[in-house]
Amino acid sequence: MPKVTTSTSFSEDDQLTHTSLNSLFTNSSFHSSAVDDTTLELSSGAMRLKAAGGGNGIDTTHIKDDAINAAKIADDAVETAQIKDAAVTTAKLEPDAVDGTKIADDAIDETHLAGTLISGHAELTALPTTAQDLILVSDNGVLKKFDFMKWLPLPRAYSKITGHSSSPSLAGNYACSLASYANGSGGSTYTITLDNAMADLNYVVNVQIGHNVHWHDEDSTPSVQIDSDTQFRIHWHSDYKIYDLYFVVHGELSGGGY
Repeated sequence: MPKVTTSTSFSEDDQLTHTSLNSLFTNSSFHSSAVDDTTLELSSGAMRLKAAGGGNGIDTTHIKDDAINAAKIADDAVETAQIKDAAVTTAKLEPDAVDGTKIADDAIDETHLAGTLISGHAELTALPTTAQDLILVSDNGVLKKFDFMKWLPLPRAYSKITGHSSSPSLAGNYACSLASYANGSGGSTYTITLDNAMADLNYVVNVQIGHNVHWHDEDSTPSVQIDSDTQFRIHWHSDYKIYDLYFVVHGELSGGGY
């Protein structure tokens, strides 16, 4: 079966000229047997690639496996539609590539929290401070920050006033300082300044006398004078300087909290 057909014919003793050769090629075309009609087809006598479903074009059957590399893909040519579902794995993500803007609201639940979420952090090595140390609580299903030093009925300040000398000082004090000390014929006065302001002058100061060796049961009860929301005085009509004074402050802080 001839692969090329032509309408030009030659007889015995015909001379081969350029005109006859030109006519031969001009009037020639491929025969249908020249193509398999699967990958190649005839169109107006010419061969062309046959695309799936017919028509001119190249489909995946014409491309060798792994023949297309990155150099053959145009910049910005790959869009969402070209990415297969579940095709992006963790190995394809650069470390720290996913930030807060890529995480949907309310998307992180208990299954995404690591067991070391708390234990993996550094330990708090000092007493919590007001308005600085917070914990996270669920308020009827709504997450809220909780300043436990502000809202729990905890001491707002405390200390021991050492009474072993004419120049006493605070020992083991929290959120307070000794502003001044006065000693007269009527007794001693200690002025204490609070680090955090109280809501008003209705806070409570508990004072007692103590010592790690001695004890005293005579009439030397100290009294408290509230001067302001950040300062109070302790009056002590005793001359027993071997004893110490202990005080604790309770009440509502300025801005709320007990």
